[in-house]
Amino acid sequence: MRLFAIFVALLFLPLVTAISDLSIYSEGHYESQSDAPILVEWFHGTGDEEQLEELVKMDRDGEITLLHWRTGADEEDGGLPEDDAEARMMYHGFNQTPSVAIDGYPENISDIGSEVRTNEVEIEWNIELIGSTEVELLNITATWTNPKALNGATQMHVFIIESEAIDSKGRVVHNLVRDWAPSSTFFFTNNTTNAWNETITRDHLDGAGIDFGDASHANDYEMLLVMIGGFENETSNRVLSIQRAKMPTSWQSVDKGASLTPLLMLIGLMFCIGFVVMAERKREIGLPRLEGSWTSEKGVLEYRIITGYSIDIGELMMGEGWKANGRIKKETVAPNQTHSGTLRVSGEGEFSLQLCVKVEQLGDWILDLNLPEPRTND
Repeated sequence: MRLFAIFVALLFLPLVTAISDLSIYSEGHYESQSDAPILVEWFHGTGDEEQLEELVKMDRDGEITLLHWRTGADEEDGGLPEDDAEARMMYHGFNQTPSVAIDGYPENISDIGSEVRTNEVEIEWNIELIGSTEVELLNITATWTNPKALNGATQMHVFIIESEAIDSKGRVVHNLVRDWAPSSTFFFTNNTTNAWNETITRDHLDGAGIDFGDASHANDYEMLLVMIGGFENETSNRVLSIQRAKMPTSWQSVDKGASLTPLLMLIGLMFCIGFVVMAERKREIGLPRLEGSWTSEKGVLEYRIITGYSIDIGELMMGEGWKANGRIKKETVAPNQTHSGTLRVSGEGEFSLQLCVKVEQLGDWILDLNLPEPRTND
């Protein structure tokens, strides 16, 4: 893992050296918003103009946080992005439009109402628009302390929306989602302070149809950081925090002469790589392994749970065609231990089972055990 980080850093050295003339066109620092209107994701469909007009008004009045996914953009032939919209639509399981999701869950269109909720995670964040002759990098950093342990499904979603996009046919589209990227490269443990970073390159921005130019009109776009997930022991996910701001412009921000040196860029790069390496190393050390083999007795297997961090054993689930004539006892297993036992099963075909465990500091996981069908002497 450490060798991989060094290798990646060496690959980036030529890039760091080449961008010694980059400067910060504009930057903005944003304190955490204590509350935010509910997140409303609207998936465009035929004949939804009147509904959209009302949603845009509610967004402008601070009653909702509107994301407009332009599903069907290719058929409309207006040159607007569609890939992310289609991917998000599949995630929600929609098979027709218009449709709506509220705070991450599909809802009936008639259920849209204004509501402001308290952000459960306080996030301070920064935006930097960086370039030489024009903006070539968008750098986002955020800092927060987990008020409780986050569950393993928690993600930070980055949305870039264009407030008033105009397609090639002259149609105005409000709150158009230009780009969307989920991230889970942060720590989940209680009371841990996270220093999170996301960098978006010029090529990626061009692919999404985002043109910041010299950042003088960057406020045509808005940035949303939306943390979706839950806390440890919770069975469902929700929106934990919404942070929203217009992109900073060059005329309201920093001096264009504030150059970035290769050394500073390299330090930032190494910091990001180091953070990822530490997070992966923590999982590598802490996650348990489930091993097993058939015994000489028919229908009996021996299992071994080898722990890293302490675990709590949960439910046992059998693969298709198999059933257990017993169970693995639900108990806590200390760190760095080998917990073994036997399990009597019956069935046929390739054998598989899944064991739910809760790992200290890492949350809920499922361990898989797959074995060939046991041989018989018949």
